[in-house]
Parts: sequence; structure tokens; C-alpha cells
Amino acid sequence: MAIPKRISDLSREDLIAFVGEYAAEMTEEEALAVLGNRFVTPQICGKIAQTQRLAAYYSVRLELVAHRQTPQAHAAKLVHYLYWTDLVRLSVEVTVPPTVRRAIDNQLVARVAELTAGERVSSARRCSAALIKVLLFDHDPKVFAALLVNQRVREEDLLYYASSPKAEPAQLETLASDPKWSFRYTIRKALAANPLTPRAVAAAQLRYLSADDLRKIHSHPDTSVYVRRCIERLALHASSSAPQRRID
Repeated sequence: MAIPKRISDLSREDLIAFVGEYAAEMTEEEALAVLGNRFVTPQICGKIAQTQRLAAYYSVRLELVAHRQTPQAHAAKLVHYLYWTDLVRLSVEVTVPPTVRRAIDNQLVARVAELTAGERVSSARRCSAALIKVLLFDHDPKVFAALLVNQRVREEDLLYYASSPKAEPAQLETLASDPKWSFRYTIRKALAANPLTPRAVAAAQLRYLSADDLRKIHSHPDTSVYVRRCIERLALHASSSAPQRRID
């Protein structure tokens, strides 16, 4: 059987026959063409993954991990050999099976401590939920700012951070000025209640809160004297500006 010029166009039967005959001597380009054929099967993907010479090519490894037809045990194993940028991209790719994405997330979380500040910032803009939970508590304010533009960040994530005793003042101030998230009531309340929030930032949230929430913040032992006084002034102003009932 002569090696065809258009491997990607082979029929299912011809593709199976081709791989059966030439798997041991295929080139990198031929392996990629096989994986690009619409008739490729899990058995063919598995055979390529188990052919050490072919799996040694980075492009082939990457394609096998991304391919829905690759047996998940093989794909999850190959995840360990991919570069960080490709892992981040594949972690949010919906065509990648969930089991493989979980393996990718595990790799990302395991490697995050090895990254430079620039790599963490770049990853924060587009990473998956698993990495978001780790990067939320990164000490670099630029990483937190990058997370705020990540479309996968949820209000629950930011509320968790804004309420945390491990939050950092610079990040809380960034959150308070964010054009998208700063207007959420739950975020305002968490910022006002967290004693780590810079006091001017916390005080700026108070006028948007309900009287009941203001009372709770005022009575909390960790609330600063400054914020308490601001709440008292708000209450006094509200009381003095309330309409007076006429008594006949």
C-alpha cells in the first residue's frame, strides 16, 4: 500500500488500514493528518499515543490531548508533558472532555507556584474556575486586577475574597473601583464589613446599604471606630431628613 498524499481525506476503512500498516514509520506530519481525519477512532488515537516515537512530538501530544476521540486515560497522561500556555487554553476548551479538563486543572494548580508574575497575570485573564480559586489570593495586585476581566470569574468568587480575613487592602480597593463588580450589593456589603478594607473605601459603600445591614456592621466587634462613626452620621442624617408627621 503506497502512502497516500491526502491522509486527512481517507475513508474510515482506508484510514484504519493505513495506520495498521504505517504506524511504526509515520512522520509527525502524517500522524497529525491522521488525527485530523474525520473518521479517526479512539483505537487509532490510542495507537498513536502508545507509539513512543510519535508521542514524543509535542504537536502530536497536544493534538491527542485536545482530541475528543483520544481515550481519556491516554489524554490525561499526556497532559503532564504540555506547556503552561497550552494547558490554560485547553482548560477552558469545551470540546475537551471534562475528565481531561480536570487533569489539566490539577496540573495547572500544581505548577502555579513556578510561574513568573507576568505568566500569572496572563493566565488570570483567561483561566478556568480551578485556577481562579488559587489566583484570587495571589499577593500581586496585578493578578487580582487581571482576574476581574476574566469572563469565568463569578460574583461568588469575589464575594468569598471580599469577605476573607486573608484579603489584601490593595485588592479590596481595586474591587471597589471595578466598573463591573463594584455596583453589586453583596460586594458593597462585604467591602464595608471587612476590617481589612481601607477605611475610606469601606465608608464609601455605606450609603448604598440597608439600615439592617448598617446596624449589623456597626455592632460587629471588628468594625473600626471610623466606620462606626460614619454609620452613626448616616443614621443621624436619615433621621433628621425623614418627613415629620403633623400633629393636630
